[in-house]
Amino acid sequence: MKCSLLIAAVGSIATSPVSSPSFVSQFQGTPFVLTHETPKVSRTLVVSISMGEIEHTENDGWLTLEGTARWRPANPSAPGQPWVMARASSGEGEPRSAAAVLDTADAPVPLQVMESLHVNCKTGDVCEIPVTVEFEFQNGGIEGTVELEWSATSSMEIWNDDELPQGYSVTITERAEEPTP
Repeated sequence: MKCSLLIAAVGSIATSPVSSPSFVSQFQGTPFVLTHETPKVSRTLVVSISMGEIEHTENDGWLTLEGTARWRPANPSAPGQPWVMARASSGEGEPRSAAAVLDTADAPVPLQVMESLHVNCKTGDVCEIPVTVEFEFQNGGIEGTVELEWSATSSMEIWNDDELPQGYSVTITERAEEPTP
């Protein structure tokens, strides 16, 4: 019995798809301020994959959006708890989101959202995955601003190869958009 379990385990490992080490790319976003006049900011990040010297293959990974929000109330003694939300969507499935209550003035409040990424590319292609990133402030009637610093990190792997091919690269760039009211 033990021998058959060992053989089954080894067989499943031997037939599992192989993936390369992760290729990590980072992007530092420009800080911004959210107010009751401008409660939402939207950005489009583009994850670009240059395939290098490899034939058609699947690329899978994550885009991790990290932010730090600071609540600057107009009146620190006013009651209530505003909150801030971060969302990320690559167009596949429901957008991922994270929210945090801003209960202490000037205290850094972390936000993190992870969006899965998938694209098939061919040799010599540069494939792009656009990801919409949104930050939204709900003030609950309390006057003040939210200062937000943010960054994004992608971690991509290619399937059916145990190493990254020559010339393979991943970059993150931003296509700026106007804040939405």
